[in-house]
Amino acid sequence: MKAKRVLALLLALALCASLFAACGGDGGSSSSAGGTSSASSEAGGESSEAGTESGEDASAPEGGDAAGGGYSFPLAEPVTLTAWRTAATTDPKLGIVTYNDIESVMEWEKRTNVHIDWQIPTSGQETENFNLMITSGDYPDLIFDANARYVGGLGKAIQDGVVRPLDDMIETLGKDYLALISQDEMVLKDCKTDDGQFGAVFAINCPDQGPWYGMAMRQDWLTELKLDTPVTYDDWHDVLTAFKEKKGAKAPLWLTYTAGDWFGVFSAGYGVGNLGGNTFFRVDNQVKYSPAEEGYKKYLTTLHQWYSEGLLDADYYTRTTSTTVPETLANTGDSGAWPDIYTLLSIHTTASEDPNIDVVAVPAPVEKEGDQLHLRQYNWTRGTDCCAISTSCENPELAMAWLNLGSQQDFAYLAYYGIEGETHTIEDGKPVFTDKVLNNPEGLVPNDAMIKYCWRSPGMYIWDRELQTADEKSLAAINDIWVSNADGDYMMPNVTLTAEEGTRYATLLGDIKTYAEEMTTKFILGNEPLENFDSYVESMKGMGLEEMISLQQAALDRFNAR
Repeated sequence: MKAKRVLALLLALALCASLFAACGGDGGSSSSAGGTSSASSEAGGESSEAGTESGEDASAPEGGDAAGGGYSFPLAEPVTLTAWRTAATTDPKLGIVTYNDIESVMEWEKRTNVHIDWQIPTSGQETENFNLMITSGDYPDLIFDANARYVGGLGKAIQDGVVRPLDDMIETLGKDYLALISQDEMVLKDCKTDDGQFGAVFAINCPDQGPWYGMAMRQDWLTELKLDTPVTYDDWHDVLTAFKEKKGAKAPLWLTYTAGDWFGVFSAGYGVGNLGGNTFFRVDNQVKYSPAEEGYKKYLTTLHQWYSEGLLDADYYTRTTSTTVPETLANTGDSGAWPDIYTLLSIHTTASEDPNIDVVAVPAPVEKEGDQLHLRQYNWTRGTDCCAISTSCENPELAMAWLNLGSQQDFAYLAYYGIEGETHTIEDGKPVFTDKVLNNPEGLVPNDAMIKYCWRSPGMYIWDRELQTADEKSLAAINDIWVSNADGDYMMPNVTLTAEEGTRYATLLGDIKTYAEEMTTKFILGNEPLENFDSYVESMKGMGLEEMISLQQAALDRFNAR
């Protein structure tokens, strides 16, 4: 039994790692250092949130050939381009040192006759290596993820002469990519800098992605106790009380150490995010800071009551290393509700010694039945993954044509599904993984097999390949339950702070965030009366709260003006 649980936990870790690799680029943003980063990064998380405002999918443009502007692939003679990118994996069992060890990348080279000389930094030294590369002035032809790593974002990288704008080439050599992003006005805007230039080729979610993170609960307990799925915070209070009194749960509800979750899911019913995620949000294009809002006071009032009644994990604020619910709570019967990832819902069944455990997704709580929530885990159609062409590239036209291939369906299938006949087949016009991925003969879990045989190319990001390995419980979570009462209308888009703004913002955020975390804990534990909430907000104003918000507002205004 213990071996079974260990195997399940290893699988869970693999799924988590794969999910962040897959979704880390799907970011609704609030830049903290001038590049593009997720709003949850203020709390140390790494995430992706938000989606197109129009709600339309960015689906693939029809066909297109691998030619244009004088280039036809494969080239008559081999050509080499250099590229800086972080490692595809650091897992030694996959045998991948560079991307050229991946089968689909080998096939991509065969189909194009373009060899990529990958410059991959040592794990843990990515930022240092990137900065040294920039300082040296010796740039490779292609730079992946410069938008997130270059202080000031792509716009500043263009101004500083590090990367070149693509505007003069995109209509001819990048026509498939341009067609892809032009299907939605918001996506087109999102793929430009504040100066209105195209600075890189981004990963574009095809189709739009539903929420892969939300609240979860012990359905077997609800069934046994003859309780309905809770809707309002009052309902949740009653259910958690029953979990404590009738099931002996020591921590009926688990939240992260910041009294929230990665994406502000549990506080959204009060119209705010929390210190875990969606810390900044917008209402009618006015930026708000969740911990300073009246809705946050309501949230703290609720959590203080629940904490005093033993409904909230008594040690939640000490679990600073717990990014997901600890096994010692979720799989032992000590907890009955927590935020979770859609792919992990069924893992609890395997990892627990309780044969009856049944963890399912549940909608986020609302203040009043029928309320619509406007904050959740939410992915913008334009992800943060991208590839820019440096000013050192001697053949930028070829680089543009090569990058454009990722927006053609056959090359996108090659990237995200691997080689047809090997790792996928086409059934009813759609790619379907073979047993080389789903039941790997080397014993790899499907997510590891995808990393071993496939790669993440710019252009079309066919994220829904993940769903081929998802069970009904996971599919219900991402497609139905977590969207049932929540949209992303309040989400911050992929805004970019200037380098100067980013430096000032980081200074202000550091002190304000630390203070907000300390006071949040004191309010919930009862060490500080909630009557002092207004004075707490005034203290944050004295620390520069309004200036910090104004920096985000300026970035949002520039985004809206693109």
